[in-house]
Amino acid sequence: MAGTASLAVMASCIQGKYIVHAKADWMEPTNLYALIIAEPSERKSAVASLMVKPVSLFEMEYNRQHAATLERNRMEKRILEKRQRAIEDKVAKGKAEEGELDKIVDEISRFEELAPMQLYVDDVTPEKLISVLAGHDGIASVISAEGGIFDQLAGGMYSKAVNIDVFLKGHAGDTIRIDRIGRNSESVESPALTLLFAVQPNVLSGLMQNNTFRGRGLTARFLYTMPATHVGSRRYRTDPIPKEAEQQYHALINNLLDEDFNPSAKNPEIITLTDEADRMLESFANGLEPKLRTEYMDFSDWAGKLCGAIVRISGILCRAEKNGCYEFLQESSPLVVDGETMQRAIALGEYYTEHAKAAYLLMGADPVVKQCKYVLKAIQSTGLVELSKRDIMRLCRSFKKAEELQPVLERLCEYGYLAPKQTEAKNNVGRPASQIYLVNPAVFTT
Repeated sequence: MAGTASLAVMASCIQGKYIVHAKADWMEPTNLYALIIAEPSERKSAVASLMVKPVSLFEMEYNRQHAATLERNRMEKRILEKRQRAIEDKVAKGKAEEGELDKIVDEISRFEELAPMQLYVDDVTPEKLISVLAGHDGIASVISAEGGIFDQLAGGMYSKAVNIDVFLKGHAGDTIRIDRIGRNSESVESPALTLLFAVQPNVLSGLMQNNTFRGRGLTARFLYTMPATHVGSRRYRTDPIPKEAEQQYHALINNLLDEDFNPSAKNPEIITLTDEADRMLESFANGLEPKLRTEYMDFSDWAGKLCGAIVRISGILCRAEKNGCYEFLQESSPLVVDGETMQRAIALGEYYTEHAKAAYLLMGADPVVKQCKYVLKAIQSTGLVELSKRDIMRLCRSFKKAEELQPVLERLCEYGYLAPKQTEAKNNVGRPASQIYLVNPAVFTT
C-alpha cells in the first residue's frame, strides 16, 4: 500500500519534467494512475496521508515564503483592473489621450498573474480538473482516500453524462480542448496528470462493471494493488517507522519538487535506456505479447499497456536514484536507465500484473462478460454466419426471457462480435420478426 502510494507521489513530483525515450519512435511520460483497494479499517487514509505528507509540507512552506509576493501580485492586478475601467470610461466619453488605451492594453497583456502553489487536489469534478490543469501549465495530481470521483465520472453526482476525457487524455498527454456554451474556452497542451486513489472493493466492482470506463480504456490505465488484509491480527503496540527512513523519504520528495523546471516551456528532459535495459525491455515485451491472447486475455486491455507502465516506472526510479546528488543538481547530467533499474521496474510490473488479474477477474467480475463468452461458444459450435435472437435463445437455454439476453447481445455488438442486420420495414400484422444478427467471421478463427 505504502509502496504504491510512494510511486504515485514520486510520479506527481516529476511529471512534466521528464519523458522516457524507450526506442526510436516511442516516448513515455512519467505520470501514473494508481489504485489501492482494501477493505474498511485497513487504514488506507492514514497510509495515503503519510506518503503525501512531504508534498503538503513543501506546498505549505512555499506558499508561506511567497505570501508577500502573492499579495503584491493580487494588489497589482486590482490596480491594473481599476486603471482599465477608468481608461474605458474616458474612451467612452471621448476624453482619453492618444496612446492611453494602447498603453493599458500592453500592460494587461504582459501582466502575469501568480497563484499559490497547489501540488494536488482531492474532491474535484472533471470540469474543475480541466481548469486546474489549464491554470498550472497542464500539470496536476488528484490524491484521494475516497472513491467518490468515480461516481462523478459516471454522472452520479454532478452530471448526467459520463465525462472521462480529461482522465484519458491526461494519462497519455493528448491535448485537451473545451469549447462549451456558457463557459470560457480552455486548452491544455501536453497535459500530465497523476492519480492516486485508495478505495474499498465495492468501488472497484462499480469501476470494473462500468461499460464506458472499461470500453474506453480508463480501467486499463491504473496500477492496481490489493494488499493482504491484516484486520483481526493487528497488535496495538507496534514499532514506529524508523526515523532514518522517514527522513530519507521526505528528503527524496523535497529533492524531486525542488528541481528547477519551467513547465510553460514544455521542454521535458529526456531519460534514455542503456543497451542492456533496452534488451531487457524488448525481451519482456516479446514474452508478454502472446499472453495477451492466452492467459491474459480476460484483462488484455490492461496488459496491453503494461510495457508502457514499466517504462514510466523505470524513469521514476532512475530519477529517484539521484536523490541528494549535489553533482546532478548542479550539472544536470543526462539520466539513463540501466539494467538494474529496468529489472526493478519489470519486477514491479509483474507485481502489478498479478494484482490487476485479481482486480479484473475477482473483484471486477462482470456477469455480462461471462454470459457473452457463453453465447459466443454456442455460436461457434453452429458455424452460422447469421442468427436471430430466437435462434440464440434456443441455443442458450440458460436465458429464460429475451430481456435477459438483450444486454449480452448489446455488449457483443459493442465489441464487434455481432452486428444487427438491417432489414426493410414491413407492414405485416402480427408478431414482429426477430432481430437478425450477423456474426463476425473472426469469431470462428479464435
